Amino acid sequence: MKDFNKEIKSWIFYDFGNSAYATTVIAAFFPLFYASYWSNGLESLQATQYLAFALTIINLIILVSAPIIGAVTDYKRLTKILFIIFTLLSIVSVASFYFIPMGKWLMALILYGISFFSFASAVVLYDKMLVYVASEDQLTKVSSYGYALGYLGGGLLFALNAFMVLQPETFGLSNEAEAVRWAFITVSVWWFIFLLPLAINYKDREVEKTGNLKEVLGGFVSTFRDIQKNKNVLLFLFAFFLYIDGVHTIMSLAAIFAENIGIDQSAIIVALILVQFVAFPSTLFWSYIGNKYDDKVVLYATIFIYICVVIYSTALTNSSEFYVMAVLIGSVQGGIQAASRSFFSKIIPTNKSGEFFGFYNTFGRAGSVMGPALVGMFIGIFNNLQIALVPIIVLFIAGGFLLRYVKYPNEII
Repeated sequence: MKDFNKEIKSWIFYDFGNSAYATTVIAAFFPLFYASYWSNGLESLQATQYLAFALTIINLIILVSAPIIGAVTDYKRLTKILFIIFTLLSIVSVASFYFIPMGKWLMALILYGISFFSFASAVVLYDKMLVYVASEDQLTKVSSYGYALGYLGGGLLFALNAFMVLQPETFGLSNEAEAVRWAFITVSVWWFIFLLPLAINYKDREVEKTGNLKEVLGGFVSTFRDIQKNKNVLLFLFAFFLYIDGVHTIMSLAAIFAENIGIDQSAIIVALILVQFVAFPSTLFWSYIGNKYDDKVVLYATIFIYICVVIYSTALTNSSEFYVMAVLIGSVQGGIQAASRSFFSKIIPTNKSGEFFGFYNTFGRAGSVMGPALVGMFIGIFNNLQIALVPIIVLFIAGGFLLRYVKYPNEII
């Protein structure tokens, strides 16, 4: 870290802040509070199905908009301002969760959709910034540090929030529900604090182009054609689309999965804390492997471990086994994300990073459309959440198979 300049450190520490959303909101308290509070009056499997389909709709919207956002910011010097706007919109949406009454599941899903869309849109621009703040030889290290510090930051706040929920009277709160509502407020405050350094220190670099919206969209179409011609990038995006589907589906539904098989909420919270604190050193470990060998080695290894996780989940029956699953997920979650971002940044043209990263996040969100949709359909068919996770194995295997044909630029003759 001491070799990094102020801008790189600000970029890394934004992940320290925004990961509170990924941990406290996405992975833990939104699905748990949705299941036990906001969906009051719905059957548990029906509530899970609604959440899965809501995620599908949200990610379809992101699927369409992400590359356009990237194209607009490549065309005009708008990366920083749009990044700040989307982040603030998500921060405000999360804070509004505090005011949603019991049983208002539709209102909860709508506000969650706004927060998730804004979070994902900001990530498109955050990922784009990576190729500007870091030199090529720093990409793997900086990307990994971002994810590692993200898990540490998200884990620290989540640990505090978990203690609030498990011991609400210690904080002067009346019950668990009030503690969860205050946890959403802490996420917004924490996230805003760590937004400030990057908002102040990041400087837009891309060359400003002139023109109107038609020309901006024309640039988007041009980039789509460029990607179609660049077989190496296109192949990686298809591989990424497949394996990241499994990653995002597990992240989004792990808590409600455990709730539905009868694991106590306190055990789920402990398991999710385990994920964060295992992920911090593990991501740094995978960074070392990626630097010593290459990012593809990391991707193959983490995909294999994810396949083992899904197989293991089909026989899960108690909290001790869920803790083991949490450790396994934590050991690979940051590694596969950081290596994917780093590898992609090395095979794309820098001058079109915004548009290319728009497509990168689009393919990631497309995977997140298919996974929850499959889970929702399999719940309807089999009425069994554990069976519904099985198709994810095929996606991991197919993604790993395609990845073996993707090459670094210096390997292409």
